[in-house]
Amino acid sequence: MKINKIQPIARVTKAGLLLTSMIILSGSLFGQDDKKIEDAEIYGAIGMMFAEGSGLAKMKFTDEQIDLILAGMKKGITLGKMPPEAQALMPKVQQIMMEKMKIARAAEQEGMKGLAAENKAKSKEYLTLLATDEKVKKDPSGFYYEILREGKGPSPTMKDTVRLHYHGTLIDGTVFDSSVDRGQPASFPMNGVIKGFSGGLTKTNVGGKVKIYIPSELGYGDNPRPGGKIKPGDMLIFECELLEIM
Repeated sequence: MKINKIQPIARVTKAGLLLTSMIILSGSLFGQDDKKIEDAEIYGAIGMMFAEGSGLAKMKFTDEQIDLILAGMKKGITLGKMPPEAQALMPKVQQIMMEKMKIARAAEQEGMKGLAAENKAKSKEYLTLLATDEKVKKDPSGFYYEILREGKGPSPTMKDTVRLHYHGTLIDGTVFDSSVDRGQPASFPMNGVIKGFSGGLTKTNVGGKVKIYIPSELGYGDNPRPGGKIKPGDMLIFECELLEIM
């Protein structure tokens, strides 16, 4: 990533010195109160970072319990280690945390269901419009495909391993995986990838290109890899160039 050099706001001129003096005197940018506000925001952000990273925000602690946790964090930071009396409480701590983790998982799963339903509704709308395109065909299994270039070689079967270039996006254009962007073709066993992907490849020939539209039930469903760009219920679009049947 290219880092741009910071440019000076103004050259040291009489006008610049006058402006700087006015700002300092007014306290609008460099006043003590503003410094305190900035520090409060920065250290508050550090606290929020720890809360999000720990998952405590999803565990439904009461306000009183949160205050006690914060007091314990302050004491732990001050001491730098767990005192013996706190270590003796670990079995009870673990029991409570197990219960809270169940609450957090349940809330997360409920949120994923809602997101999956929303994404499926968007996909359905997208596919309804796509079905009006004469160049796009629908496979009985549910995925759609469009031949972008006819090949001259054989078509792969589910027993084959193929070498290809592919470019995968979501319906909003977000790229989630691309051998094209990496500049390196990939190889896959046909029976080792999602159904819509392998099914779409059977529609083309070596040397050909195909665009495959895969609804979530033939992709990663409601449980894609956590933290990735693909979310629950997302439809996937692949543009594939079949280079070789290995």
